[in-house]
Amino acid sequence: MQSPSAPLRALAHLLAALVATACSSAATSTPAGAHAGGAAGAPVDDAGGSLIDSAPGDDAAAAGPPLVYAHTDTTLFQVDPAGATLTQLGVFDCIDATSNDPSMTDLAVDRTGALWGISALQVHPLTVQGGAVHCGTPVSLQTTASVRFYGLTFAPVGVLDATREVLVAGNTAGELWSIDGQGNLAQRGTLGTVPKTDGNGHSYPTKNVGKAWELSGDIVFLANGGQPVGFATVRDCPTPPDTANCNAVDTLLEIDVAKLATQTTGSVAKAVRGQLAHRASCNDGVTGDYGHLYGIGAWGTKLYGFSRTGNVVDVDLSDGSACLVKAYPTDKFAGAGVTTLAPVQPPPPK
Repeated sequence: MQSPSAPLRALAHLLAALVATACSSAATSTPAGAHAGGAAGAPVDDAGGSLIDSAPGDDAAAAGPPLVYAHTDTTLFQVDPAGATLTQLGVFDCIDATSNDPSMTDLAVDRTGALWGISALQVHPLTVQGGAVHCGTPVSLQTTASVRFYGLTFAPVGVLDATREVLVAGNTAGELWSIDGQGNLAQRGTLGTVPKTDGNGHSYPTKNVGKAWELSGDIVFLANGGQPVGFATVRDCPTPPDTANCNAVDTLLEIDVAKLATQTTGSVAKAVRGQLAHRASCNDGVTGDYGHLYGIGAWGTKLYGFSRTGNVVDVDLSDGSACLVKAYPTDKFAGAGVTTLAPVQPPPPK
């Protein structure tokens, strides 16, 4: 086997550091009422709490190594921290091309490792059982026919609840919504509007300036020791690569996670970090720039994205510049998820 490229080695190093951090945390005792979930255990409902909310407890009490996932419409993979390769965990048993759930659109992993998936109209607790990924009893989302959900993450403890993480979903209208155990949605802000430029010398089509950002594929929030940070991949209109009216390149948006507690229809965007353009030092052979980044996970100083074209890329959190890590041409990624305890170094103010 060929030796890994520099970006691949960097990704492996960061993932290994992520494992070490979470394993160190796992050495502490788990408080009463907390649950160990993820691939091996189903999320559970704690007394007096909503099924959709993460269990109470200290961030330091998370059990087990961090879980880094990616998935296509139908199949779940886990990222191998040692080699940045994908291991297939199974096919989602609730996804059916002929049903109302033809694809899983994203994943969320809480601080205990419990795994949830979202499709266009439902949220599913997930467990790996043998060679399949079992979907528990779904929670139907109360929404309009014209809006679909593409992104899912957990708001860390202290953002929307003093003791619990709460699921937050992003939709095609560029809105963020929290979800309760009955599928009721409460709007927690918008992704803001398209500026003239990203501040790094890249412009947006004049026709779209001032319009609402649309979620391109994913959102991710991280606890960051009580100072939560968040990111989203967005696009300036619904139909890229319509180059006459749209920018085919995704943009990395930084989210002010704390604002979710105070906003309904207002913007929770903190900064436009930049379009996902080739990093100056990158010579990866990718034609064009990086669009359709449907799954993301951030840790260290990087964001790692999984594209609809099967590319795994690393993205600089400061300016959005990107470079290919590895290509999986047969895997059309639909989403990704990483534990909210993943260590992250927030980018400098912009």
